[in-house]
Amino acid sequence: MVQEITPEYLWFNGKLTKWPNAKVHIWSEVAKRGANVFDGIRAFWLAESATYNLLGVDEHLARLYESAALLQIPVPYRVSELKEGIMELVKALDFREHLWVRPTIYIDAGRYGYDPESTETGAYIVAFPVGHSDTMDRGITCCVSSWRRSQENSMSPRIKAGSSYMTFRLPRIEAQRLGYDEALLLNERGTVAEASGASVFVIKSGVAYTPPLYSDILESLTRTYVMQLLEQMGVRVVEREIARTELYVADEIFLCGTLSEIQPVAQVDFYPLKSQVGPITSQLINRYLAICDKGESIPEGWMTGVSVRKLEGEE
Repeated sequence: MVQEITPEYLWFNGKLTKWPNAKVHIWSEVAKRGANVFDGIRAFWLAESATYNLLGVDEHLARLYESAALLQIPVPYRVSELKEGIMELVKALDFREHLWVRPTIYIDAGRYGYDPESTETGAYIVAFPVGHSDTMDRGITCCVSSWRRSQENSMSPRIKAGSSYMTFRLPRIEAQRLGYDEALLLNERGTVAEASGASVFVIKSGVAYTPPLYSDILESLTRTYVMQLLEQMGVRVVEREIARTELYVADEIFLCGTLSEIQPVAQVDFYPLKSQVGPITSQLINRYLAICDKGESIPEGWMTGVSVRKLEGEE
C-alpha cells in the first residue's frame, strides 16, 4: 500500500513545486467532475548502484496518453516532458527506497472540453514510498462481488481515469464489511473480469488462465509482464473467459497489478484454495522479486534507470 506521508515536492505543470503550493480551484473540472486520467509506475531502488529502476515507464506513459485520447482530453505536455518530470522528481525526493509514481493529466476549465483552444488542462506527478506487501507470503481472501464491472460500451475499462475507480468503491467496501481483503468482479456476461485494480490469473493442472481483454478488463501492463515470465518458466498461458465456479476449484489463484504486484489468493468466498501460495505462484514471485529488488536477469526493455547521487560512505 502507498504510505500515508506528504512528500516535500511534486511535479506540477512543468516544474518541481512544494507540496502545499500545488493547487487547483474547487470549481475546476477535475474537482467537480473527476476529469482526469492517470497511470501508476513502480520505481525500484537499487542501493548498490544508487539507481531507481522504473518498470515500463514508456509503456505506462503511452497508456496514459491513450487514456487521454479516448476521453478526448487535450494533453498539454509531450511524453518526453512527463518522462523527464518523473526522473526529476524521483531524484529531488531522494527517498532511497521503492516508490510508486503517479502521473496525471487533468482538465482545469472547459465543461466537457475537448478543443485545446477552449479547454484548460494541466498535469502533475507525485511519488510515494511503497514497499512489497507482506501478504505476498501468505495470500489474501477474496469475495465475488455483487457489483459488476463497467462495460466497454459505457465507461471502457481500457481508460484509466480517476473517476472510473469510483466503480470499485462499493465492491471494496462490500468486501471489507464481509471480512474479505479484496473483491473479484464479474462482467455483465457473468464471467470473471478483474479485481478492484488488479488482473486475475487462475492456475489449473499446470496451465495459467486469465480473462481476455474483451472480458471488460484494464489492458494491464503488469499482466503482460507476468504472462512473459510464466512463459519463460514453461507455464502455458491461455486467455479465455473464466466461470465463477472455476475460482472455487482452482489449484492456485493470484492477482497482479502495479500496486498489487503479484498477490496470491488463499480463499474465494467460502472456498479455501489447496495452498495459500501455490508452487507456480511462489516461483513467479521469486522471479519477479529477483528482477525488481536485485536487478537480476532483467528482461529486455523492462527497466529504465535513473541514477541519483551517492551519499557519503556509500560504496
